Amino acid sequence: MVSDADDVRTRILDAAEEVFAARGFAAATTREIGTRAGVGKRMLFYYFPTKASVYAAVLTRAVTGLVQIHTRFREEPGPVGLADAIAGITHFAAANLRALKLLVREIMDGGPHLADIVDRHLRPLFAAASAEVERNVAEGVFRPNDPMHVLLNVGGLTLFYFLNVPLLELLWDREPLSPAALAERAAAACDCLLYGLVGQTGPRRVTP
Repeated sequence: MVSDADDVRTRILDAAEEVFAARGFAAATTREIGTRAGVGKRMLFYYFPTKASVYAAVLTRAVTGLVQIHTRFREEPGPVGLADAIAGITHFAAANLRALKLLVREIMDGGPHLADIVDRHLRPLFAAASAEVERNVAEGVFRPNDPMHVLLNVGGLTLFYFLNVPLLELLWDREPLSPAALAERAAAACDCLLYGLVGQTGPRRVTP
């Protein structure tokens, strides 16, 4: 059951995510965040004492959502777990476009909260995921691969799509966030990654 305090905190984070994504950290104001959340400034500062603290909480919520996806599927067999994780990341990103935009911006800018996010969330995630890749390689399920490259490929093939949504809306003949397009995208990313991990190496020769 969601408490009143949890509801207020969620409303503040939702509003802050929207404001930060639209204006960036510097131009965002706690006044606008509070207004969009339907809370007064005193209430906002009760939960988050500074603008930086609410920004950090927005980033943390996005990262923990991605971590939970990995945790959910890590016990599944290699290709199955990878396919389910790709589908999970795809649908999480589609539902959290603003948060993804903020997280990528923090990473690309080497922002002030990045080191803390890495130490608290991403380093343990990458360590656990790398161990899974190494285990699957050792068992002969995956071809030999550097685990970091595998994880970067997973992130690149899933998340980069969503950074291009405004472009795809102009170029593509379909709605990139429609259920059908998302299902196709998850399948395409899965096919590409699994071909690289368990499929044939190098270019295929065409027999005359």
